[in-house]
Amino acid sequence: MGPKPNQTILIVEDDEITRTVLQRRLEAKGYMVLAVSGGRQALETVERQPVDLVLLDTVMPEMDGLEVLERLREKRTATDLPIIMVTYKESSSDVVRALRLGANDYVAKSLDFEVILARVRTHLLLLTLTRQVEHLKNTSL
Repeated sequence: MGPKPNQTILIVEDDEITRTVLQRRLEAKGYMVLAVSGGRQALETVERQPVDLVLLDTVMPEMDGLEVLERLREKRTATDLPIIMVTYKESSSDVVRALRLGANDYVAKSLDFEVILARVRTHLLLLTLTRQVEHLKNTSL
């Protein structure tokens, strides 16, 4: 199942090369992609426009990914906005902390694009199915 034309992914990554490579590869797969370099920009972007999924770097200057995750979860649930953490850290305690704070998933920063793409597709499919169920529930009332 390919991407829907209206599915938007927000990449939050302070490394310009990584951000650009991810953006280009996801756009080549048909996704609309927004890319920002920091946490504050991410929070502003999610407030301003619809975003279906976030790829969120854990280590960034000024505001780290876990703080951004916490702030996003104050307004958007894991069902409503899937967030995949992108991390250098392989420590299970870091992964567990991110998942406890509301991350849907994580990928290691080696950035195996096929793994990232598989996880993005899975979470966007779940989002689409959840929205369809909600729509059906609302129209059958």
